[in-house]
Amino acid sequence: MGNDNIKSDQRSNIRHPIEVPILLIDENGDEHKAVSGNVSDCGLYLTITLEQRPLLESIVQIQVMTPLGDGSDAPINRARVMRYGADGVGLKFLTGDE
Repeated sequence: MGNDNIKSDQRSNIRHPIEVPILLIDENGDEHKAVSGNVSDCGLYLTITLEQRPLLESIVQIQVMTPLGDGSDAPINRARVMRYGADGVGLKFLTGDE
């Protein structure tokens, strides 16, 4: 991945290429290891195997697996699976009651 920020005409937020290990918990409670590909203010692309990708429109939980600066675990966040890519899934962060 290059250092350039990515923006497409389909997305209103700039995506930043960043690779960090992510724990994805699907709606069945099954845990899967993935890697972020890019992150924006409203979402995240995860590289994950075809066998492990959650259903489209399902709500998942995600957590960065790298400890925070103070050594604590990163928070668990909710996201909706919005699209499938060749090597992963596009997620939209959920806030509030979504």
